[in-house]
Amino acid sequence: MSDDQRQMLGRLKNDLFTAAVIGVVIALSVGISTFAMGHVGDGEARRLLESVIPTSRLFCSSILTVSATVLALMLTMIGLGHNADAGFSDAHYHRIIKIALYDAILFGGGAIVFVLHCVPIYESDTIPGWWYPTIYYGVLVTLAILAGGAVAIITLLYLAVKDLIEVIALGRTDHCLAMSVSDSDEPDGDQPDGKASDDAE
Repeated sequence: MSDDQRQMLGRLKNDLFTAAVIGVVIALSVGISTFAMGHVGDGEARRLLESVIPTSRLFCSSILTVSATVLALMLTMIGLGHNADAGFSDAHYHRIIKIALYDAILFGGGAIVFVLHCVPIYESDTIPGWWYPTIYYGVLVTLAILAGGAVAIITLLYLAVKDLIEVIALGRTDHCLAMSVSDSDEPDGDQPDGKASDDAE
């Protein structure tokens, strides 16, 4: 593995680590703020569910919208990379694949949680009363995880856009994600040999 490849791999790992840390911090912040109210009883949990479910449904709908928009932005980034005068290395497109994969996972999780909201749990009389606190805390934890995942993906998208601007708009040819001159001239490397052979003849 060359030094450039090691540098690009290290850059991608740092971006993933940064996004993961920010996402975990957001998820923990949301989770701690919700659990700061203390333990709720069966009747109170059922009452709180009636007020939380509509907001949770709206939040899941927003997650679906955001994740679908991010996937569309990934296609735009691919188009910019192909149409730009400055070429991009393979690491740039591997990063887009990673962001699209994580975004698709977030979309799937948000879709599942959104569909589960169609089940009228708090209107059923057959569910035991002790289930309501479990469902209530489960909804809060799920929302915290979705919020952390959304912020992490947006962080990855910001870092990718920042590098895109540095290479295309600012013209940084020494960027680790920019295609080096040797890589761009590699397909034409046989031409001088061909000319030399023609001259020899």
